[in-house]
Amino acid sequence: MIIDASVVLRAFFPDEDQSHAQALIRDHVLGRVRLAAPDLLWYEVTNAVVMAVRRGRITDEDGKAILSTVDGLGIEGAPVTWQQMLPLATEYQRSAHDAAYLALAQARGELLTTGDRRLYDAVHNRLPWVQMLGTGQGTC
Repeated sequence: MIIDASVVLRAFFPDEDQSHAQALIRDHVLGRVRLAAPDLLWYEVTNAVVMAVRRGRITDEDGKAILSTVDGLGIEGAPVTWQQMLPLATEYQRSAHDAAYLALAQARGELLTTGDRRLYDAVHNRLPWVQMLGTGQGTC
């Protein structure tokens, strides 16, 4: 299963709706599901942590703990090319970041689970393999 940064961030930020994201991460750790994401995931998660610290949402120590924990989860990273992203970004009028997650899921024939309502709403009518966290199959 492919996940985007919103799923990871929901699992670790205390002011987010955490239960479904934490259940999915737990299933990954227990070997019930295998999570993967474009290499972009680590940049997005790190940036969100940096911004949360900067805004006083979390402490610097909390940020370091989140990043250390995410790093240890063993979420598989995979490269995605611009040739894979561009058609999806153009067709669905999404950012290259969103298109990277879509492209990886499409290339692998796997579900993409997102916590990003705007991404989900933009594509779910035509891409049934995109599911909103908390509404899909299994524990997510």
